[in-house]
Amino acid sequence: MRKIFQSGIAATALIAATAPGFAADVPVKAALAKSPAPVFDWTGFYLGAYAGVGASWLNAYEATPGTPPSEIQHTGFGFTGGLTAGVNFQFGNWVAGVEGDIGLLDTGRRMVEWFGSFQYDSRTSRIATLRGRLGYSVGSTLNYITGGSAWMHVEDILTTPAITSGKSSNRTGFVVGSGIETMLGGNWSAKAEYLFVDVADAFVSSLGTTIHADKHRYHLMKFGANYRFGGKPQPALPAHDWSGIYAGVAVGTVAAHARGTDPSGTVAGEYPVSDAGFSAGLLAGFNWQVAPNFVAGVEGDFSFLDIDHASTNIASVDVLRIEAGSLATFRGRLGYNTGPALLYLTGGAAWVKVRDDWTRLGFASSSKILSGYTVGGGIEAVLANNWTTRIEYLYVDAGKGDTLTIANTIQLDHKFHLFRTALTYRFAGGAAAARN
Repeated sequence: MRKIFQSGIAATALIAATAPGFAADVPVKAALAKSPAPVFDWTGFYLGAYAGVGASWLNAYEATPGTPPSEIQHTGFGFTGGLTAGVNFQFGNWVAGVEGDIGLLDTGRRMVEWFGSFQYDSRTSRIATLRGRLGYSVGSTLNYITGGSAWMHVEDILTTPAITSGKSSNRTGFVVGSGIETMLGGNWSAKAEYLFVDVADAFVSSLGTTIHADKHRYHLMKFGANYRFGGKPQPALPAHDWSGIYAGVAVGTVAAHARGTDPSGTVAGEYPVSDAGFSAGLLAGFNWQVAPNFVAGVEGDFSFLDIDHASTNIASVDVLRIEAGSLATFRGRLGYNTGPALLYLTGGAAWVKVRDDWTRLGFASSSKILSGYTVGGGIEAVLANNWTTRIEYLYVDAGKGDTLTIANTIQLDHKFHLFRTALTYRFAGGAAAARN
């Protein structure tokens, strides 16, 4: 599973790094070839701020001697925001640099075990990273990959009857990701960035029960603005016509979480099962440039999801499994046009093909297409001619599946976090005169 997940990160980074070169190889119309592309300078020190969302994925198991194998799948979702500082060095179209950030990350959520024998919570409060960046500059847009070290304050809390214990510490790990940064004019730029963070494990004990949280993994989608100090005067931002039909491919990672509860209320607590994997698919849409700085559109996509995981409940013989094989969305988009980039919000309907299996001295299963909603946002930037690339985040709530019955009843809700990059081709529109 981890190899597949890491391949998703690698594929995301690969498109971000290689798409500019691919687009640059596309023949340029003769009318445009006479005017060399303006050169934008990324060199210098910069400061910035960011805000976004974070999703946590924790895997834990009971490490008490003599107990059978079992596990806890714990997820959380919340706000992240903070400050950024870095420096860039430009060598032709290539840009290398170092970046650090520090901020808040709130992904805590208390989980009450299926039969109510204990509660578990894994909370985060702050995060810092120090990373290298390597990017390729296409005009006023920088597509980059990034990686380095991460430090995070994590608190794991175990509550058994009348006793609460926990471990609170600053933990170290690694971070990798990719992003798009685009100039806004003057010395300002905007960026969308995905980061995957993996930090150290922890043991928590209470009343003879020991929980080993061996995986603390986090997905972050950050939207930010930077101000660069000094540097050369920049050319005027080129205008771009975003109108027309487009199609493309999208790859990335997906974090899935299903939370099982008893709809009859007989069994207290919840039974969570989670997974993280790879996503890949196709998209198509249509844009209307309704004003010089505003673009509206509709978009549909279909993706394959690599979600398939079974979890053995920590206090019983129950095994719960989720599988999500495909996802489709149909969304509206509304964006602000900077010329070479589109900063947008998106939302609409979503459909996910899921299968829920429950084994408990018997077997019950349900397979169906669930419908729900999706919201998100991203940055799309021009590479060359009618080629564009983007980084985006989508949150999908597909709702509840069928009720499964084996002595007791259980019903799962299904939520997904998609972090992906895309390469698209627009069949109309394109470059226009420079904006002053």
